[in-house]
Amino acid sequence: MSVSSLLSALLMLASTATASHFYGGSMTFSSRKNPDGSYMVNIRFKEAFHGCDQSDYWSCRSGNCGSKSNYVSGRVDSSSNGGSWCQTEGVMKRTVSNNRPFQLHQSSCCWIFNTVTTGGNWQLLTHIDLGVRSDTSQPNRSPVATTLPIVRVPQNCPRNYNLLSCDPDHDQVRCRYGVLSANECGMCNQHAGFTLNQNTCTLSYGNSSVRGVYAFELVMEDYPTQNITLNYTAIAAAVRTPFVNGSSNPPLSKIPLQFALEVEAPAPSCTEGEYLPRFIHPTPLHGEHLQARVNQELEIRVKATATYSSITDVVFSGPLNSTKETTTTGEYVINWTPTSDNFGQHFPICFIAEGQHGSRNYQSEMRCVIVVVEAAGPKAQVTCSRDTMSVSVERATISGIHGDHLRLNNNASCLVSSNSTHVFTTFSLTGCGTQIEETEEHLLFKNTIITFDDPRHVITRKNEIGIEVMCKYQKKSSISTRFDAHRQAVNFTERGFGSFSYQFEFYQTDSFRNLIAPNTYPVEYNVGQAIYMEIEPVNLVQNTEVFLESCVATPYDNPNYPISYPIITNGCGVDETVHIYTSHESN
Repeated sequence: MSVSSLLSALLMLASTATASHFYGGSMTFSSRKNPDGSYMVNIRFKEAFHGCDQSDYWSCRSGNCGSKSNYVSGRVDSSSNGGSWCQTEGVMKRTVSNNRPFQLHQSSCCWIFNTVTTGGNWQLLTHIDLGVRSDTSQPNRSPVATTLPIVRVPQNCPRNYNLLSCDPDHDQVRCRYGVLSANECGMCNQHAGFTLNQNTCTLSYGNSSVRGVYAFELVMEDYPTQNITLNYTAIAAAVRTPFVNGSSNPPLSKIPLQFALEVEAPAPSCTEGEYLPRFIHPTPLHGEHLQARVNQELEIRVKATATYSSITDVVFSGPLNSTKETTTTGEYVINWTPTSDNFGQHFPICFIAEGQHGSRNYQSEMRCVIVVVEAAGPKAQVTCSRDTMSVSVERATISGIHGDHLRLNNNASCLVSSNSTHVFTTFSLTGCGTQIEETEEHLLFKNTIITFDDPRHVITRKNEIGIEVMCKYQKKSSISTRFDAHRQAVNFTERGFGSFSYQFEFYQTDSFRNLIAPNTYPVEYNVGQAIYMEIEPVNLVQNTEVFLESCVATPYDNPNYPISYPIITNGCGVDETVHIYTSHESN
């Protein structure tokens, strides 16, 4: 075999390996007209495989697909349950010279193993129509939708999956089996035990005698609610009409929505909240529309409960750069910060809670919300120090704000000051009703600036205002000291976050009362002599503690030096001579 032939075979093998074990995908699009008359098309597509690698092998199926001008991708979420999957999202920008319809296509082998259905290869096919609508005077936009790569249901538990379908142009959205046309689909047939309501995009599971994984290939199509005209560059306009059963009215868009559903062994109970997790406050409702602002972090809080199962995770599908954290109160927080490119767009986010009982893992219902991105909001600056939070808000960016009627969190003693241009305040992290919240990675301090009325007044002439302010501090960091040099307090800071300060000191005995004077440094020790060291925060914060996760000794002042000796690991002494003195009281 020649070198070129071998290289070609290896590349084909690598491509096939990357694109195997497919769990489904989806795609949406929007566009804007450029000054030169061309169109910039924003295409967002999700794919899920066993691994987190994403393929970007889109080909032009028909029409003028233009040229790709930018592409970014990244991991959304992953799970070891359901066969171990990872979902990624790619954001592709394409410049097309006109707004005529075109189709993008991607296909490969294979769907995940052990599916009840057959078909093997998968394909994602999207019909993109950028015709300028007569009802909005803007290019047509597709419906937006997403789903988890694999959803799981016990064999004896009927369940409805509401596949959230929102159309930014307020069109009617319908779902059907298929890719683009019925003869192009290998897994389009209705599966026994499932029904699909095409008008509401609801997939219902009733009962199936066959356990296993079912692959679903659906197409979302949008139809106008009234007769409209689509205008194109240099070709005749087209008329689109509302959907009528039995008619051949073409839809405005066709986008793929594909996923896997596993029918598992029966559960002891199908009642939500027993074995199957049940969502509770503050989880948003299915279909809820949430407002987000450019360059401001959106926070979606999800919480679930189950009597006999332990909640182990919340898996989600959302836009690129969204993240997930867990709080010590059992809430899962999905965070996302929209950019200016996201202004005016709609973004779906779906999530499922998972609970474990013994070796079984159960899923809740799937809920989805729509995030609508608005322009940047009021201009505010929050400065986080070691023990205070300072807030400054530009008055001109909030209509109707009155600086003399603002205070913190219903605390009458914590008023907010103002001048002609700003309202501002500084308060302690432990005062004025500040709430402390802890996640795996961060410590958060939250408060709210609110309006209040003079109780002597019968009416109010002020707008209600609630401005939530927050300081976020990273819990984990690396700090170091040496035996031969005294160090001042060491700060660690992450941009946009606050900073805490800690310091090392050396003592003469285990009473930790007699500090070794800095002017006697460097301290010398004999082999076998005890060393008494203390680490403590410079500023104490109420209801918080220092946890010394790890400590190593290295020949040089570099905690990442390849040669090191572990002294403390995961908070426990690993050297036999270590004795930890702490004020913490274990439960």
